[in-house]
Amino acid sequence: MFSKIISFYKIQMRVSILLIALIFSNFISAQTEVKISGIIPAFANQASNLQYYTSPYKADLDQIEITLDASGKFSAKVFIIQDQMVNLFMGSDILRFHIAPGDSLYLNVKHINGTRTQTFTGRGAKEAAWYELQKKQFQNSFESADFTTKLLEEMGRRNPEQFKSLLDSITNTKTAFLLKNKKGLNEAFVNWQTAEIKFENEAFKINYPTWYYSMRGIDNKELKVDSSYYFYLKNIPLNQPAYLNSTQYCVWLKYCFMRTLRTAPQQMDAVQLYDYCANFYSGEVLNKFRLMLWSDIMQYGQMTDASLLYERVKKELGKNPGFDLLEMNYREKLPFAPGAAAFPFTLKSIEGKQVSLSDFIGKVVYIDFWASWCGPCKREIPAAEDLKKYFAGKDVVFLNISIDEDANRWKEAVASYQINGINLLSNSQNNPKVLENYKISTIPAYYLIGKDGKFIAAPAVRPSNGQIYQLIEAALK
Repeated sequence: MFSKIISFYKIQMRVSILLIALIFSNFISAQTEVKISGIIPAFANQASNLQYYTSPYKADLDQIEITLDASGKFSAKVFIIQDQMVNLFMGSDILRFHIAPGDSLYLNVKHINGTRTQTFTGRGAKEAAWYELQKKQFQNSFESADFTTKLLEEMGRRNPEQFKSLLDSITNTKTAFLLKNKKGLNEAFVNWQTAEIKFENEAFKINYPTWYYSMRGIDNKELKVDSSYYFYLKNIPLNQPAYLNSTQYCVWLKYCFMRTLRTAPQQMDAVQLYDYCANFYSGEVLNKFRLMLWSDIMQYGQMTDASLLYERVKKELGKNPGFDLLEMNYREKLPFAPGAAAFPFTLKSIEGKQVSLSDFIGKVVYIDFWASWCGPCKREIPAAEDLKKYFAGKDVVFLNISIDEDANRWKEAVASYQINGINLLSNSQNNPKVLENYKISTIPAYYLIGKDGKFIAAPAVRPSNGQIYQLIEAALK
């Protein structure tokens, strides 16, 4: 029976803990080079980091380190598929700017009396500078440091219709500023920025009933709204291929799809979901959405589901931008398919003992990768402890592998939260190969391994998901 994967679309954004730049020369043909160079005298002889997305289908940012010479000059190349905002880290300061395939930018950053100024020249310069211009214009409102807090307050003060009106006014104000100042900007950028502005706010609108609580730290609760609340969606065309380069538009497409799944006539497996998309999307939008679906199945679902779709995706979408990188990701994840041997490791426990995965052949093993600083990890602890109590005395082993760099903080957290099971540590000093082998890019991350040492679910569902009880029970038989 196919695994049910609808739940993967409900997973909230996780905290990224490893940012690894992977540029493979045989895939560069599917991407476009962007040259970024410049001078930052204040950071001479130092290093900076540039964060970006190689592919729009990736869940994690890529990161490259930029070394500045004695005068503060630097030069770098990145390879991307579509327009995006990138982050350049200069100590605690972050400079955000736009890049598009084919850009060649020169950046001059000056720091005078604690104030930073920057100028861009080269291909894409005016577009690169747009974010800072917008930020300056709305620094006391939409771009203020506390705007998210203010928006949360407005969400509580206003009724649903009033909150929608507020979001629409933000969209209209920022779009009007863009159109008033578009002289010199290329048309493709104006189109991209229009979509980014609009669909960032559309995401708030469509998710308002659930975000009302989740933004306050309350999980699994939804604000009841009249069914007429969603009537506005009839006025927004789903299929807008001109906006496909916009990350915000593509994310909004996912939210729309999630909403339809709530009222779907039945639960669907991966193939059925792939077909179901065609009820809403068409043409280029359908193609990109199906690639996003396949990517999310690999990221959050099971490789058995991804494998069921592989040949069909390759045949129908193999020529689409980004497929090569997705296929590479697919092949990297194949070793995690159910029935594949789990990667062996030996780690030191909190008591100082050497513990190997092979020690537990004949037992079911549930691995939890976590960290003391990870909020979502800590929220899972009560459910994890309940799970351990339920299976106490049975052939189940719980391995809690912390990725903390500070061993003292790890030990303090284990004691403070009274985390039972076998507590192990894997970080840059203590067998980092474990994190590499298990492709730990986000936490918490869970793996279920059978008595034979082979994967049952990789990744596995969280302790708070009741399905884990059924999976472990089945593995014990």
